[in-house]
Amino acid sequence: MHKIEIILLANNFVLPDQNFQKDFGVKFVELNKFFASKSLAEHGLGFLINIYDMDDLDAKWGPKLLKRIIFDTGSINSTFLHNLDLRGYNIQNTDFIVLSHWHYDHYGGLYRMLERIQTEVPIICHGDSQNERFFRRSKDVNDSDLDGKTREEIIPLLDSSRIMNQAPANLERIKELNGKIFYVKNRYELLNIEDLKITVSGEIPRVHEIEDFDNYFSLQDGILKVDKILDDKCLILEYDKNVIVLTGCAHAGIMNTLDYVKKITKNKLVTHIIGGFHLSGDLITKERLRATIRYLKSFQESFRPLFLFPIHCSGEKFIREINTSRMMNTKALSCSVGTVLDIRTGGF
Repeated sequence: MHKIEIILLANNFVLPDQNFQKDFGVKFVELNKFFASKSLAEHGLGFLINIYDMDDLDAKWGPKLLKRIIFDTGSINSTFLHNLDLRGYNIQNTDFIVLSHWHYDHYGGLYRMLERIQTEVPIICHGDSQNERFFRRSKDVNDSDLDGKTREEIIPLLDSSRIMNQAPANLERIKELNGKIFYVKNRYELLNIEDLKITVSGEIPRVHEIEDFDNYFSLQDGILKVDKILDDKCLILEYDKNVIVLTGCAHAGIMNTLDYVKKITKNKLVTHIIGGFHLSGDLITKERLRATIRYLKSFQESFRPLFLFPIHCSGEKFIREINTSRMMNTKALSCSVGTVLDIRTGGF
């Protein structure tokens, strides 16, 4: 038997009074109120994932640690490391750092984390991390102000703070800090043992038109172009009969993401979806919310429960809509920084 411990160390909220076991009967979720009340939150996301062999027990140290994975590193204020230290967790023997995509709220703690780890560690990301990216801060900036422009042409927008930019990955600094980048366009396997496989997704096909967008830009071949955030990835934890999905922001769309997961896992049952659903903010329409809920009602048939943990960029409105939509055996729960999901082989 194997145990996966998923620890949420960077998220937008600290909610120290959550008690899923008492309030909802969800036994695999734990939260220490004392630690949570001392934790810090910011707009970002980051998980520490430990995989243990429960059949290889040591009387002194407990089960054998098979793999330690960091999935996203939180934002630029390094709340991930603060909350890590608060709980006394160790990341020196990290096997992989996986970045869902190269946005500041997901890679922000990377450099300080590498300083902490010191030894060589693989960093799984995408080639688009080499592009400078741009985000609108003012609603009066139109697509035509950016699309097809050179960087020099948009300097007035940068100087006036009507847009902001994000630097590409600093490859020299990463190398100095013993990080080793792997640019992954197709899916990448992190672990494959008897009853558990862990895979980083590749580029997720964009099929559902309602999840399409054109409000992000990046510098590509010297000019600004619409950025479809093709580096968006999820982490797929595949058991014999079911699947757990961890998302960063799901910029590809949660419907596109789940279509992809179901295809590569040969239609195994998805039982847990944890991470950003990107369903908050002014750009998310009522139609897209409704389409997403309709999809979640019908994308698979099962009497087993589906646990949704929409956090970070997901929005409280989406959680309310899910919980009032009469979806049989589906629970949507927002979780705090410091939440620990303890999931054994079989996922229940």
